[in-house]
Amino acid sequence: MISADDLKKRLGNNEKIFLLDARELSSYFKGHIKGACSLFDGNIVPMAQKVDKEATIVVYGPGQAQPSKNPMDRLAGDAISRLKKMGFSKVYELKGGFEAWANAGNPVEAASPESIKPADFTAFGYAVK
Repeated sequence: MISADDLKKRLGNNEKIFLLDARELSSYFKGHIKGACSLFDGNIVPMAQKVDKEATIVVYGPGQAQPSKNPMDRLAGDAISRLKKMGFSKVYELKGGFEAWANAGNPVEAASPESIKPADFTAFGYAVK
């Protein structure tokens, strides 16, 4: 786990962190952490197979105060499990999810379906094999 404050500090120090939004696309479009890629980008898994396993990845979901029964709200944990099985060791879940990030007054950005680009790990300073 990583807190919103710790993530903000690390991003402010220009650490190479790949942000993965594990919420529904409609939520991603309304607002997400700047630079985050949507879990629903079909290029993430194939690209992740080629990326340095030392990459730091932070995954976040909605972060409700009450646990949700909606399976879509458990995607962050599922994504973390899959990435760890793929050999990534530096995979963290954002404590409190997007809700904690936004409620702390941290910057968010919106997107439209037309603005979505394929996930690009090289944008985070990681070499793709």
